[in-house]
Amino acid sequence: MAKVEDLSTDGMSEAGLSVGTLYFPGFAGYQPFPADGKHAVSNLDFSNWALSQFATVEEVRAALSRIVVYDLTLPPLGPQALHWAIADAQGGAIVVEYVGGKLSVHDNPIGVMTNAPPFDWHLTNLRAHINLTNINVDGLKLGTVEVPPLGQGTGLLGLPGDYTPPSRFLKAVALAYSAVPVATASEGVNLAFHILNAVDIPIGAVAEKVPSKTGGAPTLAYEQTQWATVHDLKNRISYFRTYGNLDLRKVELKRVDFDGKAIQHVAMPTVMEVKDVTPTATQ
Repeated sequence: MAKVEDLSTDGMSEAGLSVGTLYFPGFAGYQPFPADGKHAVSNLDFSNWALSQFATVEEVRAALSRIVVYDLTLPPLGPQALHWAIADAQGGAIVVEYVGGKLSVHDNPIGVMTNAPPFDWHLTNLRAHINLTNINVDGLKLGTVEVPPLGQGTGLLGLPGDYTPPSRFLKAVALAYSAVPVATASEGVNLAFHILNAVDIPIGAVAEKVPSKTGGAPTLAYEQTQWATVHDLKNRISYFRTYGNLDLRKVELKRVDFDGKAIQHVAMPTVMEVKDVTPTATQ
């Protein structure tokens, strides 16, 4: 079992395989730990297991039947209900879920995933929103009265704007598939972060009541998007930003020495950095 600080959640391997670990509360149900202890992988180690051994989605898919994924709780993390979105540089993409102790592997041709419910439910939910479009609707004529559209974006009128996983799933799909294709990888990274920003959860928007252990009034725990990552699977570059620091940072895996015996870490700054351009002002 790896140390907590060495566990990966969002990750990419030198082969261009990426794994996104997402919360799956209310649905995740792992397999019993095997009596002989063999071929057991904890839910917390699953991402490391996949990234360290395989290069493609199909390799991961083939290996899943040979392992047992069990629930491991470590302080200070607590119980972790998880599922995984996996993609590779060849265009393959799957979602791996354990529900009721049974493994489900879903092909993910749309390339989007959020949290609960299970992935197949999200695909079904898309069918209730197939009327949405990025093209503005025409005005309406009521007898002799012309009713023009009220501003831009009328084709996506009704697109959910709340922060539930189903709504964020729908919004991410709508933005990803209406985006104008870009010519370069850097433009693609920029576009991807814009889409992620649209489903980013700011502190205060989502609060949960936490019962008091002493019988007093409940306190509020706030959800937030702690970080966002974009992986360039072709060029093997991982980009990230944190909630507190929106500057983009990158790790180029082609420049990393993978023959070392120690795990290397990079800092994730969480304090805003501002570039003062006042001295550059000209008349």
